[in-house]
Amino acid sequence: MDHRLLPSKPTLIFLLLAVIGAARITATYRGIAQTSDETPNIACGMQYLDLGRYDYGAFHPPLARLAMAIGPYLYGARAQKLPDRWKEGNAVLNSAPRYGKALTLARLGILPFFLLACTMVWLWGRKLLGDWGALAPVFLFTNIPPVLAHAGVATMDMAAGAGICTALFTCTLWLEEGSLRRAVLFGIGLALAVLAKFSAVLLLPFCMAAIVWLHPRARQKRNWAWIPVAFLLIWGAYRFSFGPMSEHVASDAAGQGGVFARIPTPLLHALETLPVPAPQLLDGLWQVHNHVDAGHTAYLLGRHSFHGWWYFFPVALGVKTPLAILLLAGLGVWALRGEKRRAMWMPAILCAVILGINLPTSLNIGVRYMLPLYPLLALTAGIGAVWLWQRYRRAAVILLVWTTISAAAAHPDYLAYFNELGGTHPERILVDSDLDWGQDMARLATELQRRRVPYFHMECLYTGDDTRLGLPAWDSLEPYQPVTGWVAVSQTMLKNYGWMAAQQRGRQDLAFAWLDAYQPAGRVGKSILLYYIPEK
Repeated sequence: MDHRLLPSKPTLIFLLLAVIGAARITATYRGIAQTSDETPNIACGMQYLDLGRYDYGAFHPPLARLAMAIGPYLYGARAQKLPDRWKEGNAVLNSAPRYGKALTLARLGILPFFLLACTMVWLWGRKLLGDWGALAPVFLFTNIPPVLAHAGVATMDMAAGAGICTALFTCTLWLEEGSLRRAVLFGIGLALAVLAKFSAVLLLPFCMAAIVWLHPRARQKRNWAWIPVAFLLIWGAYRFSFGPMSEHVASDAAGQGGVFARIPTPLLHALETLPVPAPQLLDGLWQVHNHVDAGHTAYLLGRHSFHGWWYFFPVALGVKTPLAILLLAGLGVWALRGEKRRAMWMPAILCAVILGINLPTSLNIGVRYMLPLYPLLALTAGIGAVWLWQRYRRAAVILLVWTTISAAAAHPDYLAYFNELGGTHPERILVDSDLDWGQDMARLATELQRRRVPYFHMECLYTGDDTRLGLPAWDSLEPYQPVTGWVAVSQTMLKNYGWMAAQQRGRQDLAFAWLDAYQPAGRVGKSILLYYIPEK
């Protein structure tokens, strides 16, 4: 046998690291209940696959949702044509022979995006650090709990991280050599990013500008086939549709105070009626704009807001990323001082660009919006790990072991992971998808059965089919209405919903603040508090 055809030892180790990461992700499926955003995503993906339509929620492109729907579809799930995408998602899962297996198959659709991201980190790392050195960023990337968490649920964030990383890496390849092959690869990467999540439309131009600025100027003819390749792939994903938008841009803009309100109304009406390729894409972008303009309930460090804070994502990254990786990334930047090869600076500068673009956004929903940053952070930390290994091997081993232990200790609760800075009460820092996304609901059912609770009051974040959990009889915990008996309430509902209810009623106290007078009887998972309120 020709040994030249066999994979090298570093390649085999890379494959092993990727497989271990994938195994850790799939091992979470059974223990993590259906999370909040999985329900509507599955509905949208099945509508696209089964009915050939895509109008449940155009605010996300179809690629990741299609990937979620393929497994359940092959298992027998079908669209149920309900008007509400939240109910439709549960109905789709219920249409399969087994609800839980259908959900697992939907989650498996996201796993290829994790493997793609691992591959991009490996290939990019090889160019910067060589075959053996590239193992460091891959090892670190596969030990980032938020990456493992969002690679294990049927949502778009892992796809966005993989797609944007692929687009940026293939952009560097095209700048090195403007051949047809590399132009096609760049076009595929660009289409993958845009079709994964619309945040790519904002991030990619700035990141690509940074790459062009950093990349050595190559005097050669370039093949620009990436433009038609990306265009045709994106248009094809929308079934080569052609026509006007369905969104009412002019009337929406009239009620807003942003830049669109300054555009003459006739121009906005013309935009609405102008036939274009893939009008659903423009509809989706406009829906995202409306969401940003309206704001979203956010919580950070005990404060609430509809429009967030500029420091939300730095704080989220600071408490949701293993400290050892942050330290290695800092060392990576330090190691680059005096480095003349601009390519070595790319990951660190792209991290700064992505973070900088996200600072002013009003959608402070969770660190999951930083998934495109994590491959680049792993590359920067990998540079730091290699630099440290060459000088202070014992210190490098300590940080790598610390990373391993930190991630392993979180299993299978990667979603609710906080590093040591999060302390024992991370709910004082962040909630929502960083802590409480409905993932502990199956555990709640088990705990209530263990305690033989016959009836309880509940206010928990959950969009799945609760009749399949095996919960005892229950009713909703209403705002500002104290009750007696057993009460289950999740942290997002305590903080976010409790604040929204207060805003609606013009009150200063949160809707469930009366629970502060009682000690919880227990904590279910990381996100649900269980109380017993005695009769007076």
